[in-house]
Amino acid sequence: MRIIGTVHAEPDSVDDSPNYRVNFWSRPSQDAAFNLDAYVLSEAHSFDEVLHWAKQNQRGRRVEIYVEATAEPLTAFEVPRVARLVRLAGEDPNLGIISEAWTFKASPASDAPTQR
Repeated sequence: MRIIGTVHAEPDSVDDSPNYRVNFWSRPSQDAAFNLDAYVLSEAHSFDEVLHWAKQNQRGRRVEIYVEATAEPLTAFEVPRVARLVRLAGEDPNLGIISEAWTFKASPASDAPTQR
């Protein structure tokens, strides 16, 4: 990771209520493919709210969290979403080497994701 100090930014726009995507990945056995259970979260007040929801619904599954970088209306389940995504946490287990699953600390003092 590279860290560089910067002056105050003046972005051309800010989206205070973007849509988020949460992907839960599970694998019934080592010989099976991963199953995806995907959700769009809209009207979240903050990323912390999204993180809390993901933690409450993880149930031992791998978690991937994105923010939709381009506006896209909410549509029926059968309509694939095509918004550009920016990954905030986790990883797609189908891409190359699989590292340990993202899990969340049980302590309510911290909602930050950790890697096992």
